[in-house]
Amino acid sequence: MFMIEIVFLGSGGSIPTATRNHPAIAIRYEGWVLLLDAGEDVQRQYAKAQLGLNKKMAIFVSHVHADHVLGLPGLLLRFSLLGRIKPLNIYGPKDLIEYVKVSQSTINLGTTFEAVVHAIEPGIIFQEQNLKVRAFKVDHRGYALGYEITWTRPTGKFIPTKAEGLGIPKGPLWKALASGKSVQLDDGTKVTPEEVTEPSPKPLKIVYSGDTRPCDELSTAANGADILINEAMYTTEHEDLAEERGHSTAAGAAKLARDADVQLLILTHYSPRYYEGNEIIEEAMSIFPNTVLARDHMRIQLASDGSCIVVKPPEN
Repeated sequence: MFMIEIVFLGSGGSIPTATRNHPAIAIRYEGWVLLLDAGEDVQRQYAKAQLGLNKKMAIFVSHVHADHVLGLPGLLLRFSLLGRIKPLNIYGPKDLIEYVKVSQSTINLGTTFEAVVHAIEPGIIFQEQNLKVRAFKVDHRGYALGYEITWTRPTGKFIPTKAEGLGIPKGPLWKALASGKSVQLDDGTKVTPEEVTEPSPKPLKIVYSGDTRPCDELSTAANGADILINEAMYTTEHEDLAEERGHSTAAGAAKLARDADVQLLILTHYSPRYYEGNEIIEEAMSIFPNTVLARDHMRIQLASDGSCIVVKPPEN
């Protein structure tokens, strides 16, 4: 059973191309859509991916550089024109508040729903049921953030024989215990989930780097991650540009993933100079073989046991 789906709406860096838009990644989870960055034309990509107009939603912006925020006003306008009513929270650096405010006043952008921009500092900034989002600083030009998304299963695997041994009738009580809730039997006996389940597995973890040089904060967040989504703007041929402009090379991202014991590395935000990105993926895989190159509308489906499948984007 796949708990979480990651949809790449834009995998380009700096300049959009015919096949790759500016950065934007949607994470779907139990009726929620969490959007990481909102690059230019994200509204069209969002609609093409059929993510839903009126879903519960939150947007997380890594930093206020043009290629990561140009699409935000258009997305808000689209939602309003199509009648969205659910509230929407937007999280990011404090400069994001002024950007949204100026955009709204300049183009007369009102919304049919409550939209609140939150200026955030590192720490846990969002929590919904068993899912939480933690922001952490990264090493880019100016104030920039990465995001760590974790899902914690409330219990381990349910053990029917233990439930039967305690005289718990099959049905709603089993379901409650399997979902992490204690129950009370007709005779007054209270049964806790721990009595009829295996120990909880480690949380699922997805880490998004935003734009950054490799840094300790990212390495710490990525430690043991199921999926690390890391920018790879350059190959080592242009390592000087990566250092100067605050970006990662494919080799740098791969080394970080290897040393942090990451399960799957996904490289995104690669420069249009590499066209289809062959040089990027080849360099990374020589260091960390379990690497995938992001494409627009590629999907990653992540199961509760940590297994995942990569769904290639449809042919144009």
